[in-house]
Amino acid sequence: MSSKDLSEDEQAGATKKLNQLATENQPGLANQASPKKVNRDSSSELPGPTLGKVSLVRVASLLSVVLIFSTSAYAIGYLVSENQHPPSLVDQAIERISSGDPHSPTEILLQRAAIEAVLKATKDRWSNYFPPTTASAFDATLEGRYSGIGIWLRRTPANQLEISSVQPKSPAAHAGIKVLDQLVSVDGTYVASATVADAIAALRGNPNTKVALGLQRKGSAINLNVKRAALLTGDVLASQVAPKTLYIQVSAISLHSSSDVATALAKYPHSRGIILDLRDNPGGVLSEAVALASQFLSPGAVVSYSRKDGVPEVMNSTNTSPDTAPMVVLINGATASSAEVIAGALQDRNRAVIIGDQSYGKGTVQEISSLSDSSQLEITVGQYHLPSGRAIDQVGITPDLKVAENGEIAQAISILAGLVALDSGKTNSLKK
Repeated sequence: MSSKDLSEDEQAGATKKLNQLATENQPGLANQASPKKVNRDSSSELPGPTLGKVSLVRVASLLSVVLIFSTSAYAIGYLVSENQHPPSLVDQAIERISSGDPHSPTEILLQRAAIEAVLKATKDRWSNYFPPTTASAFDATLEGRYSGIGIWLRRTPANQLEISSVQPKSPAAHAGIKVLDQLVSVDGTYVASATVADAIAALRGNPNTKVALGLQRKGSAINLNVKRAALLTGDVLASQVAPKTLYIQVSAISLHSSSDVATALAKYPHSRGIILDLRDNPGGVLSEAVALASQFLSPGAVVSYSRKDGVPEVMNSTNTSPDTAPMVVLINGATASSAEVIAGALQDRNRAVIIGDQSYGKGTVQEISSLSDSSQLEITVGQYHLPSGRAIDQVGITPDLKVAENGEIAQAISILAGLVALDSGKTNSLKK
């Protein structure tokens, strides 16, 4: 055999062996036909054309395997994702009802019904759901600006809608609506079993329009026509009821209450004392309540509460120069929630004398969170604890002095006079 024949045999053997290796290393191509031979230039070196052919086969084989693997991985990943995150039972039910029943409500209404059913199942009467339109009205109420009649609502343990506060000088106040009246109907529509959100929405309307209300007061039915008005703040009223004695009525804790109280303290001389009237105050924004109380408290705890994880959150006063005038706080059976926090903190820190009647005892903390459509959930996240550690919920604040209704202001002025005389006596004693 000539050297030329031997070189051709070696070439053929090498080519065959390399192609086999390429096929063996690519399992997905094992059953494919062998690639056709390609004529090569006789002047070329053996390794060049032969290895170039094998490299192309390898690249093509690898691309095929990557494509097959990627497609399989995507399919497996999709199946795993579907198995890990299947539609919830609620989503499945809503989809089948809305697609199967020709008379079913819209999907949005079904979702709202599902949310409200979940809240009802918690048996927490303080938790609420506010659809987008009602959520904006609720925010406006907390900000102290809205168009309506000037009342706050809550649900009673007996599941009735109750008026928890009447804003002073509001249309509701002028119409004679009182705290603890029960709301039965709005414009002829029965709302006693409606959600707080629905009742709020029904009461709202353009200024100067009338709304017909059906109320129950101590078992007697009352029907009133009330003209709506544009209401702006008005939750804090201040006046001097005696020389250098300041009276501050806070009817609700809205987003400007603390600054309004600060304005009153700066405006009126009050060296002989302050009367803080929290009667019929349903509470409101907790941070505002802490800020309001802090105007009269040196640095230290105002209130704390524990979340579900058990970690306590303590809200403190950081005021290094609080107002030190003698102080009396008025409370009654409708003083609730963050208004009770104010009264309780002032009592625990020995800063004020609390008079009136046992407060409501609403000592749970609600937190508001927004959903993707701008609706809001108001859910309970903890219970209030005062600086001494005592709880408020279902207990309330016990006054230092129980005073009959309508006699509180006169009694408060008398107490302040005694406190001023006591302070004067201490001062004179120190001078001696």
